[in-house]
Amino acid sequence: MRDLGSTDGSTTTPADELPQRHGLPQWFRTAGEGAWLLVGMALLAAIALLLLGLISDLVIPLIFAAILAAIFVPLVDVLERWRIPRWLGAVVVVLIAIALVAFVAWIVVAGLVSREPSITREATAGLQAVPVADLTESNAEQLTQVAADVARLVVGGVLSGLGSVTVLIVGMVTGVFILLFLMKDWRLIIDGTAERISSVLRLEPPVGHEIVSNVIQTFRSYTWGLTIVGAMNAMVVGFGALALGVPLAGPIAIVTFVTSYIPFFGAFLSGAFAVVIAFNAQSLGTALAMLAIVLLSNNTLQNLLEPVAFGRALRLHPLTVMLVTTAGTLLFGVLGATLAAPVTAVTIRTVGILGDAGLLSAGGRRLPTRRQVLGG
Repeated sequence: MRDLGSTDGSTTTPADELPQRHGLPQWFRTAGEGAWLLVGMALLAAIALLLLGLISDLVIPLIFAAILAAIFVPLVDVLERWRIPRWLGAVVVVLIAIALVAFVAWIVVAGLVSREPSITREATAGLQAVPVADLTESNAEQLTQVAADVARLVVGGVLSGLGSVTVLIVGMVTGVFILLFLMKDWRLIIDGTAERISSVLRLEPPVGHEIVSNVIQTFRSYTWGLTIVGAMNAMVVGFGALALGVPLAGPIAIVTFVTSYIPFFGAFLSGAFAVVIAFNAQSLGTALAMLAIVLLSNNTLQNLLEPVAFGRALRLHPLTVMLVTTAGTLLFGVLGATLAAPVTAVTIRTVGILGDAGLLSAGGRRLPTRRQVLGG
């Protein structure tokens, strides 16, 4: 085909005929362009994660504070309707939450401390079984070297532990202050975030509000569903331990409830805690019975309750939850294990909202959102 607009009379080929001229099909060129786009997006995501990792001591408290704010803001709203200023309501809610956490920790620690005499007796019996004569005949220099190595390890562990505790305390204090400000200025922050999303993506303002509302509602429903499932598991495992005569049934139930907020891996931690206590206090048969109760609760009963507890909050296949939770754990540790499932659900629903708004279409045509179609 001759290009009539060419000044030198040369023949040019339209862009859509170039692949055929060079022996490349159109789908191959499209795949290549898509691959380069994916590489660019992967590099951008890697840089973003690297930058976030450098300020993880601030990002992690911010994430948890935002999630807790989304959960606790309704309580602040109730206190505001009772004519309590929002800043004071936020302080009251935070103090109540801290008191509950401290009370739960005290119950677990007090229960473990109450078992300390029996643990001490078992440890003493084990030490008495060691042949002292063999120890006295050992090389004194070797014993001195081993003691020095152990001392260095202990000192190093204590110092590193102090550093970790310091980082943890600073992170908790930072998170509490962020949580206070988020709950105090919740409406202003949410409206500003929704408007910013709409402005950056060039969407209608209702779309930005729908995206933010979807994120908030998903995390609230997900947390409520985990609470229901955790309460069920705690009741079953706690009453099972009580029926078997296993001590610390209360702390076992509390640990089961708290660890239920970590999908899959929390069940392993709480189950191991219950089985070890049963084995230490009773016998192997009691430990196996405790294991059977844990498996019954975390598999059969939980699978029956989860569809009712989560409802439309998650809408993810259990295999998908397991895969994304494992991947999140490998990449980001406990934070990834806790947030992988709800973040995946939020991402899928956000993509659906953007698709309805026409942002993901090739022509850029924007369709009415679900809320607009329903007249909401």
